[in-house]
Amino acid sequence: MNPRRRSALVSLAVLLLTLSASAASGQKIDTYTKVGDRMPEFSVDQAAGGAFSLAGHTGKVVVVNFWATWCEPCQVEMPEMETQVWQKYKSSPDFAFIAIAREQDKDTVDRFRKTHPGLTFPLAWDPKRAVYSRLANGGIPRTYVIDRHGVIVFQEVGYGSGSVAAIDRAVRKALAQR
Repeated sequence: MNPRRRSALVSLAVLLLTLSASAASGQKIDTYTKVGDRMPEFSVDQAAGGAFSLAGHTGKVVVVNFWATWCEPCQVEMPEMETQVWQKYKSSPDFAFIAIAREQDKDTVDRFRKTHPGLTFPLAWDPKRAVYSRLANGGIPRTYVIDRHGVIVFQEVGYGSGSVAAIDRAVRKALAQR
């Protein structure tokens, strides 16, 4: 099978897994924000130490990604986020990135980091959904791109073919604007 077709089939399978897990839970997934809204202020502890606060990154383009160690679509998305977003923009003083583990604690995130040394972007945790519950009631991976003014310019729930490329385009566009 050619690599392009295989990649498309894998993306479709991951998307179907995401949707079927939501349907199986019987939960209607609601998103409480939309593009054009201000991103609610938040602060989370980071695996590397210290806290990540949105206010501390005012004036920067920020990517916020919610994930979990047990989430198969998240596992597929994360290496792409590493290479196509984090590695591409991490040296820009106008860019910040945080991947927040929903409903998981520090120990779980630390174990995950040790078993995934290729993922170098900043990790954090939100064990009680304190941050996540202000944005939605379900669905991961969930990614937001916030512009320099704190406005959501991109948001997506789930993972599919082209998801990370769309995040990259949103980051590039937001960085080009003042």
